[in-house]
This record gives sequence, structure tokens and C-alpha cells, in this order.
Amino acid sequence: MHLRAAFLLALSLPVAAQEGLRYRMQVWMRGEAAPLETRFRLVATAGTVSHNRVKKPRMGGWRLEADRTQGTPYAQALLLGRAERLLYLAGPSPQTRPEPIALRFGARSLPVWSLELPKGLHASTALVEVGPRLLALCDLSARFERGDLARLELHLEGLDATESLAPAEAGTVLLSTLQAWSQEQQAEAEDGGTVR
Repeated sequence: MHLRAAFLLALSLPVAAQEGLRYRMQVWMRGEAAPLETRFRLVATAGTVSHNRVKKPRMGGWRLEADRTQGTPYAQALLLGRAERLLYLAGPSPQTRPEPIALRFGARSLPVWSLELPKGLHASTALVEVGPRLLALCDLSARFERGDLARLELHLEGLDATESLAPAEAGTVLLSTLQAWSQEQQAEAEDGGTVR
């Protein structure tokens, strides 16, 4: 009887609202006409707990959840692995600056920030302020002259509840990826190689 009551109580509770940022990613491999594609949600994860006597607050991270009903079959793991190195979820950095425009997502209007790109990249990017002094990647478009990867597009398609979002420990990983791409492109241009 108690089990039945617990089951009915669980059914009567409101379903937890989905949270996070919803993205669409497309990757064109060199020589392929159609892109690999996935849609995924970025969800914040809680900070790690240390076992030290003094427990300092730690930044959390993020988790990427693929929408298995969308995109190229069997490509989600490959694309999510790449997407983790292309995201920004942190406060402003020296490479960012606010722009005098905003983008509308549903009922919300989000301030836009630009991101300074390393030299030698054929790319464009934009960040949006999803919370007070919390920036997230909105758009990334890049194309490559050499290597297996020809073109990449990553776009923020929507926001769900964002109250739990906080700067991630690896929140500025996009900056180091862009720098690595720039160095790769320069090295490949110098030696004609196709390292990727």
C-alpha cells in the first residue's frame, strides 16, 4: 500500500523543467558533400568536492546531452567530443568585449559580446550574456584550408532554464582551441602537411 501511495505522489509532482543551452553542430569533412550533424544540450554540473580539511569552493563543469533523434546516426559521440573543446561558459576575459547589440531568444534579449580571434583563422564567433557576467558561445563558424576538416558550424538554438548555469572550470576552453587551430594552420601553411 505504501508503494502505491509513493507512486501516485511521484506522478502528481511537477516534472522538472529542462535546463541548459541547446546547440546544433555541423561538421563538413573534406571531400564530403553532406555534413555530420548533431543537436545537444549543455547542462551545468556541480562543483567537485575536495577531501581536504579546508573545503574551498570549486567551479563546476558541464555535461553535453545529445538529442539521439536528431542528426547523423552514430556520429554523436565523435561530434560531442569535438564540441566540448569549442564551448565558452565563463565570465568576460581579456579577449572579449561587449557589443552595442542584443539577440532575442524567445522572450529574452541577450547582450552580445565579441571574441578576439587569433591571426590566420578563417572564423567568426559571437558570445551572449546568459546571466550576469556569464558569457556563453552563441555562434562559431570556421573553415580550414588544409586537413581532414573543411568546415564547422556551431550555433546556439535556444535556452531553457539558465538559473543553475555558472562559470565552468574549463569554461574558456574555446580560447585554447582557437589558438591551437591558428598554430596548426600556420604550421601546415609552412610545411604543406595535413596534420589534424
